Amino acid sequence: MKIDRVTVRYGELRSSGFPSFSNERHELELSAVLEQGETASEVKNVLTSICKNTVKREFGDKKLSENQMDIPF
Repeated sequence: MKIDRVTVRYGELRSSGFPSFSNERHELELSAVLEQGETASEVKNVLTSICKNTVKREFGDKKLSENQMDIPF
């Protein structure tokens, strides 16, 4: 099997409660074609970082530092 593209989707749903309930969701999906010398894992990490930072910025959060990144795999 040849992997030639990596796609990452990241989203968050945040709810606020009392006195008025609301949900807000932001999601982003990015894809990249692998260039010679790149690995799927490296590209996944870069795309995940970009997605997380963009979604958090949409909520008004500060940018994550690299060591705060939370990659589940």
